[in-house]
Amino acid sequence: MRRPAHPIAARPKAPDSVELLPAADSIRADWDALADATGVPPFLRPGWIEPWQEAFAEGEPGYLVARRDGRLTGVLPVVSQRGTLTSPANWHTPLFGPVVEDEQAARELAQAVLAHAGRRADLWFLDPEAPGFPQLTAAAEGAGYGTIARTIARSPYIAVDGSFDEFMAGLDRKFRKEVGRLWRRLEEQGGGATFEDGSENLDELLTDGFRLEGSGWKTERGSAIAQSPARERFYRRVAEWAAARGWLRLGFLHVDGQRVAFDFGLEAGGRFYIPKGGFDVEYRKLGPGQLLTYAGVKRAFELGLESYELLGQQDDYKRQWTPHTRERVRLQLFPRRPAGSATFVAWRYGRPLVRKIRARGEEES
Repeated sequence: MRRPAHPIAARPKAPDSVELLPAADSIRADWDALADATGVPPFLRPGWIEPWQEAFAEGEPGYLVARRDGRLTGVLPVVSQRGTLTSPANWHTPLFGPVVEDEQAARELAQAVLAHAGRRADLWFLDPEAPGFPQLTAAAEGAGYGTIARTIARSPYIAVDGSFDEFMAGLDRKFRKEVGRLWRRLEEQGGGATFEDGSENLDELLTDGFRLEGSGWKTERGSAIAQSPARERFYRRVAEWAAARGWLRLGFLHVDGQRVAFDFGLEAGGRFYIPKGGFDVEYRKLGPGQLLTYAGVKRAFELGLESYELLGQQDDYKRQWTPHTRERVRLQLFPRRPAGSATFVAWRYGRPLVRKIRARGEEES
């Protein structure tokens, strides 16, 4: 009898210290306290995750929770969908991962992921250098799981170091001169930038901001925030939560009293994050997006922040500001069982091959 190339592994058991909860009601305060103690970004906290679950989750939301001596030591939100354990993350998500007190909690959550994975685990926007990622890959390897890790984004950021003038002097000379010219032109038209904390007129600020975010190609593609009740509800809930925490920063560029560009910003832990932004395309020649970035970066240096996080992908206009990026990885884990192994082969080899064939056909057509 022919033996299988890989032994069929028994599904790992979840540690006794970890349970899967259907809702975060009972852990919300402790989760936030653990997030505060470990200094994780806003995107790993209940104020971001729960609105995401309500707006976008297509399966059953859940929360893997690790405890030690009755104390919360780790949380990993998940979504169970058709036999797959996924992350509550999509392209509105800058970062995903567990909140853990220490490496032990990270290992326990990793074992629990394998125990509840079903056909596979599919986790998006992980930071390969953050707690959780090495424990997940080590647990998968130890259990004989197939693993696929692919970089899905390289998110640009500006390290705030030295003075703003020194930073600007390090940029491309032609770009630097163009930004200076546009800013002087803006000032001649009575323009400038403001950063609102949402303590007053939050609804009105968001409505105007979402109007700017959807101007132009986003509305044409149907991807603007205001075009989807779920997307708008998500960002409004996040804004209310962030404003209550003192983290919300809504950046606006003004021209002659009119708002012409918008950044949805979160300022926490010494970092300024921009999950969303946009500008009025009628003012495109003024370079409103670049000018609002200029104002935001200058403000970050003046406040002595740690970094200015542009997020998203390494688009051309972001490359003009910085070469530095943070890697975001999609991690897929497949059990060594017939169904899991077949799925692993399809994902590992079949789908890339299909993409290559399709791309070759498009080139030849």
